[in-house]
Amino acid sequence: MTDPSHRQKIKVVYVLGSSRSGSTALDSVLGASPGALSTGELGHLHWALQEGNLPGYVGSSIAFCSCGQLVEQCPLWSTVVAQWGPGRELEAFGRATDRYETPGRSLPLLILGRLFGTRAFRRHLALLGRSVELVAGASGVTTLIDSTKGAGRGWLYSLLPPSEFDVRFVHLVRDGRSVVSSMMQHYEPHKSDSGPSPWPRLAAAAFSTAHWVYMNLASSSLGLFHRSRYRRIQFEDLLNDPDGTLRELEPFLGIDLRDVRRRILAGEPLPTGHLLCGNRAKGSPLRLLPPKSRGADELALGPSLVFLWLAGWLQWIYGGPGSPSARPRPGL
Repeated sequence: MTDPSHRQKIKVVYVLGSSRSGSTALDSVLGASPGALSTGELGHLHWALQEGNLPGYVGSSIAFCSCGQLVEQCPLWSTVVAQWGPGRELEAFGRATDRYETPGRSLPLLILGRLFGTRAFRRHLALLGRSVELVAGASGVTTLIDSTKGAGRGWLYSLLPPSEFDVRFVHLVRDGRSVVSSMMQHYEPHKSDSGPSPWPRLAAAAFSTAHWVYMNLASSSLGLFHRSRYRRIQFEDLLNDPDGTLRELEPFLGIDLRDVRRRILAGEPLPTGHLLCGNRAKGSPLRLLPPKSRGADELALGPSLVFLWLAGWLQWIYGGPGSPSARPRPGL
């Protein structure tokens, strides 16, 4: 990493939470502020490059930047990749990223690396800082919005030198029933001789619920250790009251969101930046619209009962959409 005395400190806003929680939208909103860049799921740059080179994935949204170009042909990301140097170094960084940041299996490696300061851990941490510097340098901004969401990457960000990086965490929580409904829309139930069986769908609901619980608890645990750098917001609050929600986030993040708030209130579209991975609609102009219905209305009775049985307690802790307890605040 470069000498901090020769450059401005880089601000990293890291969006935490579960998949299908609206992180791409929040990324685009925050990245529309002056001097900021929406990067999408920056931790998956290596995946996007790999899928762009596989014939079966050329049409995949993962292989494309939100600017419409393949990631390897995008003006920004092609510059970043070129500055990495030999392709093997970026590939090795990608493998280490999967090893240290994959939800579930990364925790032991993170703990061991942190406790014993292994050379592999220290090298990955240095390369993470370098990747942030390269993206900031190639784009000419001082604030990066990363919506990779995994808590493992959040823990690594928290260890970057504070003299060079100002890292803030925004934990985005969406009504878990809406998340489960969204995840199940991409699920094909198994067929039996007598027709579709309900059990695979209930299993899918249980898996989706477990994912929502795990990802959010892991994100909240990061907030318990970094209270001054952590805020939690409800996705439904962002949709129903974007001006109020962003007003409360603005001083915490230390970025100017006045023009963003004005454009949202005027119904103007926001730029999509150079988003990696994330939502399939990431290249479309973003307009924040109030949710059409509550998550409970989107699930059938069986999946709803599965969710309430497994995750009703956490839904209650986080607070329902629009409730005062869902406003930005530190801690669990």
